[in-house]
Amino acid sequence: MAERTVAAIATPNAAGGIGIVRISGGDALSVASKVFVPAKRALTLADVPGYTALFGTVIEATGESVDQAICLVFRAPASYTGEDVVELQCHGGMYLMQKVLRLVIAAGAEPAGPGEFTKRAFLNGKLDLSEAESVMNMISAHGEQAANAAYHALEGSLSREIRSVSDVFIAAAAHMAAWADYPDEIYEEELDYDVLLTNFREAYDKLDALTKKFDAGQAITEGVETAIVGRPNVGKSTLMNRLLQRERSIVTSIAGTTRDVVEETARIGNVVLRLADTAGLHESEDVVESIGIQMAEEKLEHADLVLAVFDGSAPLDDADRALLQKVSSVENRKSIAIINKSDLGNVVSEEELSPFVSAVITLSAKDPDCYEQMRMLLEELLGTADFDPSAAMLANERQLDCVHRAMAAIKEAIDGIQLGLTMDALSVCVDDAIAPLLELTGESVSDTIIEQVFATFCVGK
Repeated sequence: MAERTVAAIATPNAAGGIGIVRISGGDALSVASKVFVPAKRALTLADVPGYTALFGTVIEATGESVDQAICLVFRAPASYTGEDVVELQCHGGMYLMQKVLRLVIAAGAEPAGPGEFTKRAFLNGKLDLSEAESVMNMISAHGEQAANAAYHALEGSLSREIRSVSDVFIAAAAHMAAWADYPDEIYEEELDYDVLLTNFREAYDKLDALTKKFDAGQAITEGVETAIVGRPNVGKSTLMNRLLQRERSIVTSIAGTTRDVVEETARIGNVVLRLADTAGLHESEDVVESIGIQMAEEKLEHADLVLAVFDGSAPLDDADRALLQKVSSVENRKSIAIINKSDLGNVVSEEELSPFVSAVITLSAKDPDCYEQMRMLLEELLGTADFDPSAAMLANERQLDCVHRAMAAIKEAIDGIQLGLTMDALSVCVDDAIAPLLELTGESVSDTIIEQVFATFCVGK
């Protein structure tokens, strides 16, 4: 249990009906008793059991009343953090909440750091590291599928899958260590090469399946950085508005209307797109327009998904072909060529564009039906059509890196078995596979990684 008692506002930094100041640590009840007086004066916070709610008043050190409040008491270890926790639920004015927090700190608490409550839950064994990371995913979820996926991760879906793999190698490592010390007492079947090979391959396949679902999971939970690019007046802004299903970008018949990057987030079916409508790509001597074109080029270079828009009613020109080359220059990036203005007739064929992109679609961005066309194509391309939020899923790049390192070690172990390496040599590969898996769940992880994980959390969670 941490020695410091910390406090923070646990509700958003905005006015609301209720605001919560959370206190956690060994002195939480003592600190809270200095600023909260129960309506029933005979009661004291030191005497009430956990999971108790008391109505009363928040007071200053002088005894002057500040606000009416409800005080919730949770006793260790049956609390979110595993420590004694008190939550003061007051009226949610921003000034009022800051004042209550100042009183709590003056009474002996220290300001909590980012994610400190969840960090304490991890350190006190209430959550493993992957479950702790899912807390922020729940907070930032953009839709039902993302929220469900985060909830199931919090419930341990990923942890169970990772442990089912790590247990295979921990058992193998234990047998190998015992064999090294007592070679005559270890049963042959426990270290049979064929059995090990089968178990290691099954473990590898489980991890490989997680990596293959990573991009789809990110599209649902984190969103996909998406650039809408093309020549001026091909319909980029019209497409942007159609995907958002509201008027966000200015649309006119004048080429070059968009001179800046217009950014917005759209949820399209299961997919979250962080859209950037960019200036038309062409040569320009206009200083302002040139800046917009440069920004468009940067968005094109760094986007995870490119929606390249072409005017289907006019033949491809050199600028279109140059755009296709730029889109295809980033290896493994997903891209869609959109042949727009189909209502005006098509002279551009999908076959012309398909060698350069992941998928091609012909549509009219003016037609409301194109939203559904794009939804189906995006879900197919990003692998979210059959997304199962209850299945184990990697939540971020840290977890993906751990799995990749484990897979590399497992691959070496499999190759070693096939080459007939000794158990001593194989044991090194097995240990190398175990380490990143335990790092993923936080069972064996450095303080630096822990700090990095919780630095991304908001204060109060």
